[in-house]
Amino acid sequence: MKYFKYVLLVTAVLYSILSFSQVKNLDVDLTNYKYPFDVKFIVLKVQQQQLKMAYMDVQSANPNGKTIVLLHGKNFNGAYWRQTAKELSNSGFRVVIPDQIGFGKSSKPESFQYTFQQLAENTKKILDTLGIQSATILGHSMGGMLATRFALMYPNITEKLVLENPIGLEDWKLVVPYQSVDDWYKRELGQSYEKIKSYQLKSYYDGKWKPEYDEWANLLAGWTLNK
Repeated sequence: MKYFKYVLLVTAVLYSILSFSQVKNLDVDLTNYKYPFDVKFIVLKVQQQQLKMAYMDVQSANPNGKTIVLLHGKNFNGAYWRQTAKELSNSGFRVVIPDQIGFGKSSKPESFQYTFQQLAENTKKILDTLGIQSATILGHSMGGMLATRFALMYPNITEKLVLENPIGLEDWKLVVPYQSVDDWYKRELGQSYEKIKSYQLKSYYDGKWKPEYDEWANLLAGWTLNK
């Protein structure tokens, strides 16, 4: 029994070391991380500054005339919609996947008033640029709150509203008590691969980790290696 426990411990340590060794230093705009589809940008002139907002526009080989917009959650970016976008594209949908300002390959302004109103307006500008006048709006987690705000602001554009495990339907202060921006910043400076993995394991994967999940933990951990 002691030998078995020893083997388990060594295996766990080796897996942890191997996983962390795969974490690479990622720059602030993820220019050294390849997305699953071509990335384009629009220029936003908002809040007295000029920002770049990234998005992917996945065209279907057999279009059905429908468009769906995929809105990412707080701990992710547009890249994690890879498989979903492939399935939807194979089914005929045009798939538009934004990176919100402050996320993924989009600009990371030092000062920005993050409101769902502003993020919805930014998303609408991508659709305007592409000439899209009607779409299904699908949001996951924080993206669910954004999708809801978008639908309220632009009901004529929102053909359908789809929410995937959205936050905001409960009193979120009971789950995540208020912290100041300074406290959140201090917390983020102390992040590591193991802490990020532990959070995601509990919050997203029901305690069951799979190797393919490492990519999303590594993305956040890669930023902790960058100045």
